[in-house]
Amino acid sequence: MRDELLQMLELGYQAQQSGDLGRAEEAYLQVLEEDSHNIHALNLMGMLCVNAFRSVEAVDYISRALQQVPDNPQSHTNIGLAYKDQGNAEKAAQHFNESIRIDPGNPDVHNNLGNVLRAIDKPKQAIRSYEKALQLHRDFAECWSNLAAALNETDQQKPALKAVGRALELAPDLAQAYNNRGDIYLSEARYEDALADYKKATALSPTYVAALINMARVQRDMDLPDDAEETLQQALDLEPDNPEALLVQGVLCEQMGDRAGAVTSFKAAIEATPEMTVAHYYLSQIRGRQGTDAEFDAMRALNERTDLNDNSRMYLGFGLYRAHEQREEYDEAFRNLAAANRIKAENTPYDDEETAHYIESIVESARSSIQRLGARPGFADSRPVFVLGMPRSGTSLTEQILASHTAVAGAGELSFAYDTAHTVRGLVHEKFPDNMKLLTAEQYAELGESYLARHSEENLAAQYVVDKTPLNFQYIGLLGLALPDARFVHCHRDPIANCFSIHRMPFDEKQTYAHSLEALGKYYTRYWRFMQSWHEMFPGRILDMKYEDTVADIETQSRRMLEFLDLPFEEEVLEYHKTKRLVKTPSASQVRQPIYKDRIAAWKKYENYLRPLIDNIKVSEYE
Repeated sequence: MRDELLQMLELGYQAQQSGDLGRAEEAYLQVLEEDSHNIHALNLMGMLCVNAFRSVEAVDYISRALQQVPDNPQSHTNIGLAYKDQGNAEKAAQHFNESIRIDPGNPDVHNNLGNVLRAIDKPKQAIRSYEKALQLHRDFAECWSNLAAALNETDQQKPALKAVGRALELAPDLAQAYNNRGDIYLSEARYEDALADYKKATALSPTYVAALINMARVQRDMDLPDDAEETLQQALDLEPDNPEALLVQGVLCEQMGDRAGAVTSFKAAIEATPEMTVAHYYLSQIRGRQGTDAEFDAMRALNERTDLNDNSRMYLGFGLYRAHEQREEYDEAFRNLAAANRIKAENTPYDDEETAHYIESIVESARSSIQRLGARPGFADSRPVFVLGMPRSGTSLTEQILASHTAVAGAGELSFAYDTAHTVRGLVHEKFPDNMKLLTAEQYAELGESYLARHSEENLAAQYVVDKTPLNFQYIGLLGLALPDARFVHCHRDPIANCFSIHRMPFDEKQTYAHSLEALGKYYTRYWRFMQSWHEMFPGRILDMKYEDTVADIETQSRRMLEFLDLPFEEEVLEYHKTKRLVKTPSASQVRQPIYKDRIAAWKKYENYLRPLIDNIKVSEYE
């Protein structure tokens, strides 16, 4: 009988290797009917189920195999893959670690462990796993590609590009590597390069849904909403319940002003993956919509779970803050807000001394350049207008008003100024900002011309093109010199209101000041003094726009802006909320509505909690 079972196992394995899964399954089940504890049949049947995306059955079969031989490294690997397919990355990691403990010499297992560590938001640990895999197998192309993704997730773009380059040397048709390189380019705002790589990935693998979703993201960032919508539909045709595709679709709908469509997409993402806390957050923050009791209960139930990673719990905290605030439960709202921000602040702490040194270096370098070259060394062109200020200071509203004028094109948030600053290093081989001191008048002109060339021909056809990137206030010196006819609209608002509005949102990790009240107060103070330095250096080129004044009298403030740009008044700017354009900002819902006044002093409901912020704002005069 034993020989017959071995023969049947061999037949099943050969059938599985040739792709005949039905025949393989029939053979394995026949063996298990005769010997229900046969470890080989249990493992093989488990892997067959893993490959057929039947992860629940896979866990059952392989668990039975582990009961027979608990120290079988292959069984731990196989059940780890099954748990990974179920989305249970924590359990998958446990089994991969156990497999490695028993047999540390399998590069595939180290690679798989790296993948699940990335899934639970531990990219630094994932890097170590990938590096171990590559020590065992230097030509492991897929692992090089995975390492690139993890490096990118830890903001190490240069080594990430080297790693993905190695992957493509080893496997020129590896679609995953093109997708990962697209992600790296996207993180650097190299949109054209990213789009080309996503297209290459989907050409190599037409059913590669993740690459299609990424392509839609970059198309959205390139102001190609129709293309993004079409690409998302391709992804959803392949996987109608893909939660990531539904989430991106929801964001696109909201940015295009389709709030009903956004709600539908976010709800569909939650239905597909109830524990997707980022979808709960996006649904909760749609302006003008009251969350339902069922949505609130679902978030509270998730908050009771102990298996959420930090990133998921952070988004859930911001979502619960919104939900409690809508119910006027302000103490509970702030408790959730504080917990969410604490996660962010602990992961990326703010360094005030580093910020102070950076700002002082920028100001000193700009002054030095003006003393050497005068105030107009760059490329003369009056089209650029920069709308800037602290995030949440009214920049989106200001751009939307300006873009409603027939002579103005709104380009949205761009990386062009950041890219220009980093281009300087290639010219003088010193890092920004100290390198500004070394630039010649001709090089400043080259930088200005290069900045303008980044804009689309359609936008450059307008009399003015608006770059609305709030943190460009740090580049006013460079931009003011490279583009001596450019103008700057500086948006500002009550410091406490501005800082609390920032604190209410999950800002990018690079904005380390955003998630600590004390850090926010210190950073705001430095920003305000920074702006006073720019006013001294570029008199008459910076228009201060106070958000509260715009809310109180939009017509008067709109006329001020248009006069600053030497433009005639047009009634359409007062109907800014009707202007149809993609708005890539957390304020996407807000700028689709007429001016509202109820949120100006929203922070007062939480004043008792805001003493660390208030005590650290050292602005002698707010005008």
